Amino acid sequence: MSRRIFLDSVERYAYRAAQNESVPVVPKAVAAQAALESDWGRSQLALEGNNLFGVKAGTSWSGPVLELQTWEVIDGQRVQTVARFRRYEDFEAAVQDYVSIIGRLSWYRDAVEAARYGDPYGYIYGLEGRAGEPGWATDPDYARKVLAIMREYGLLDGPHPIWADQLNVNGRWFAGEFRASIAYTPTAGLKIYLRSDADRSIWTRLVRAWSVLFGGR
Repeated sequence: MSRRIFLDSVERYAYRAAQNESVPVVPKAVAAQAALESDWGRSQLALEGNNLFGVKAGTSWSGPVLELQTWEVIDGQRVQTVARFRRYEDFEAAVQDYVSIIGRLSWYRDAVEAARYGDPYGYIYGLEGRAGEPGWATDPDYARKVLAIMREYGLLDGPHPIWADQLNVNGRWFAGEFRASIAYTPTAGLKIYLRSDADRSIWTRLVRAWSVLFGGR
């Protein structure tokens, strides 16, 4: 599998999982994170356990496990340890579980909030957790490495998805299921792409809109 196909596949899985779980994530950032964690799907954990994110098997996990050596950064030192990891049926199941974890654990709330606005930087840095709370990885350069992959493969270019259940157009609020994408380019400026299955006429309103604000989950 080529790197581009890997990224596209994980991004598609993440978008689908976000809809199923009603948890905002930034699919392109999730794809880059999976690439870093799993060495593009080629790590032993990915090949034998379909585990793309290094998710460990804690007491709440009742599924199959895989025990492997891993590296952690402890007190600034890189240390090799043995850990029990979750084993998945396939890559899509790994992404589904990842999204569920992001939505369930409170210390990723900053990442979820950033995802609501399609902010890849805020999402990745939000995975570091707040002071006194665990982050996704112990590597202090984790966010920089994920963002480097996104930059190299053009994943920081828009559009980035937004999920919302309210839309404000020129001071008037509309309720519904809105899926939007936001993109910025130096030449075209800010662009908003909106889809609403409940109210397709919203396109007409947006054409005449001076201001648009998303709200909700």
